[in-house]
Amino acid sequence: MDYPSEDIIRILITTDNHVGYNENDPITGDDSWKTFHEIMMIAKNNNVDMVLQAGDLFHVNKPSKKSMYQVMKSLRLACMGDKPCELELLSDPSLVFYYNEFTNVNYEDPNYNVAIPVFCIAGNHDDATGDSLLCPMDLLQVSGLVNNFGKVLETDKIKITPLLFQKGKTKLALYGLASVRDERLFRTFKEGNVTFEVPTMLQDEWVNIMCVHQNHTGHTNTAFLPEQFLPDFLDLVIWGHEHECIPHLVHNPTKNFDVLQPGSSVATSLCDAEAKTKYVFILEIEQGRSPVLKPIPLTTSRTFIMRTIALQDVSYLRPHDKESITKYLVNQVEEMIEEANEETKKKLGDLYNESDGGIISELPLPLIRLRVDYTGPEDKQSIIDYQVENPRRFSNRFVGSVANSNNVIQFFKRKKSAKKSNVDSQRLNTEFDRIIEDKDGELEVQTLVNDLLSKMSLSLLPEVGLNEAVKQFVDKDEKSALKEFIDKEIVNEVDILINNKEFLDGNNPDELKKLIKQVKRANSSRPDSSNIEKNTNVQDVFDAEFSTSRTNISHTSSKDDDIIMSDIEEPPAAKLPSKKSKTPAKGRTRTTKRTPPISDSIVISDSGEEDIYRDNDNFGNNNNDVSEDEDDLITLTSDEEEATPRIIETIKKKNSRKKATPSSTKRSALAGKKETKTPKTDILQSLLNKKRR
Repeated sequence: MDYPSEDIIRILITTDNHVGYNENDPITGDDSWKTFHEIMMIAKNNNVDMVLQAGDLFHVNKPSKKSMYQVMKSLRLACMGDKPCELELLSDPSLVFYYNEFTNVNYEDPNYNVAIPVFCIAGNHDDATGDSLLCPMDLLQVSGLVNNFGKVLETDKIKITPLLFQKGKTKLALYGLASVRDERLFRTFKEGNVTFEVPTMLQDEWVNIMCVHQNHTGHTNTAFLPEQFLPDFLDLVIWGHEHECIPHLVHNPTKNFDVLQPGSSVATSLCDAEAKTKYVFILEIEQGRSPVLKPIPLTTSRTFIMRTIALQDVSYLRPHDKESITKYLVNQVEEMIEEANEETKKKLGDLYNESDGGIISELPLPLIRLRVDYTGPEDKQSIIDYQVENPRRFSNRFVGSVANSNNVIQFFKRKKSAKKSNVDSQRLNTEFDRIIEDKDGELEVQTLVNDLLSKMSLSLLPEVGLNEAVKQFVDKDEKSALKEFIDKEIVNEVDILINNKEFLDGNNPDELKKLIKQVKRANSSRPDSSNIEKNTNVQDVFDAEFSTSRTNISHTSSKDDDIIMSDIEEPPAAKLPSKKSKTPAKGRTRTTKRTPPISDSIVISDSGEEDIYRDNDNFGNNNNDVSEDEDDLITLTSDEEEATPRIIETIKKKNSRKKATPSSTKRSALAGKKETKTPKTDILQSLLNKKRR
């Protein structure tokens, strides 16, 4: 493709490349990095001015050496060269790349010869973790291969500063927001703690593009980012995280911006959304003209055919005739394989030629998924479901013909109408259906842990926080996640006991056990600590909770529900004084505050979301029914006894600090802490013994 004109900014857009997905598989292990390499070669061959990658470049936040090598190789081959980058940077990049020593864009570094700059944000798979909050894109940025922007270090107060570019007469303001936990980001927007900075000069001439990586549709009331939360001065939103490719711009009439959902470049699950054609997009923007979007199909993405059938729709099949059912299903899969091979030939075109021998001598094996409803007929002539073969044994028939020879077929049953049954049975069936449908029928460790914790009432650790720690340990390979979480919770429990006068003054173990139960009951019904006034003394709060004469804590909220956004078209009466940042004259920015209308389609559940997700840095806590039995105070195991000296040492330090500090200036360690659980009996006994000594 020819070079774009001097006033056109040509951008290649991609997202969710998931390099490293299933890389140990002998057939599909190289699919992800091969497709990413094709995407970068498309960028080079089309002479784009920049590449925008909207998250999940890698499948894990600790990619293997093979994955990192392949990505770095593709970036060097495509992005380095003598072609000059014609994008002029107008703003101060240190306001965006403030988190490390390299505060400039890579193509302005005199030590590198960058022809095509890559701008990327972190997704939920390759997000920042660990002590230094580093993600794989930080390593690529330090090496000078990409520009990692949109990083979020404080999720409760987010400030989004754009990168301002100019080419000829066209001006581009590029915003980025790395992946944040959906519930927390929803709350941050709702509380008005998200600010956008917009250019103040020549406001109507800027093309405003934003990259996000969040849920696009509501899985729960708050587990997504509504488009209505985004400011209406934006012109285009590039939406990552959703794997379904929508190969055209979708206009939002309420906010008057367009949304592009590029989808993933590799299928990471066998579902309907992944079965659609994979594209990469080239966007051309020019001052005074509508944007031009060109979708380019990817040839290296493996063909995926999915079909859903119901056995009761086939008239000649009988529920007990297993042999005929298996034969029918085999024929269905063979038809799908033939269809997929024809589609692959059409996609490859001249690259594959059976007679002349093209570049590709052998067709890539397709992905096949046949979903079969084996629910029995409803005519009451038969009381049994259709007899089907073991899915793994059935799938293994197609080794050498399909890429996924272990899970070609998936059997499921329709949910029947609930008959007379007790509540527990209905709940068990609902949970079973939810588990079966998780992750395309594949059971996750987190699902099992969550199901186990939901049936327990832990005495010390909050269930939600423990589940999150297990998720970090399993999915993110954070080996210290459980230890850090448990240590932090122990410190918080000790803080509660030390700030309680009745506990420090007590000597009778039975009375202390009774007090702990009161603490547990108070915590389970305790008001939202985030709504307690910030300068309220923590000791007063505890005295109010544990006193027999007081049952309620008066509290006020210092937060409003305004959403801090910048809107260049907002009437003057709705604007607050502007806040200017230190940028060059052309890139001067301002911050305005307004309350945008929220669509009626957005459900904001204060009772649900605030109770579950008003977490602090400890992943959050969970409310559970509290029993008054003595069994709530359980004894320590041998592993827990090893942690007792640590707790005693912590209390010793806090007591000494408390004695040296006047009572009027006591440290407010738990001003934002939510309800916690009761310490165990042996820990309390150790505390008592220490106090007596």
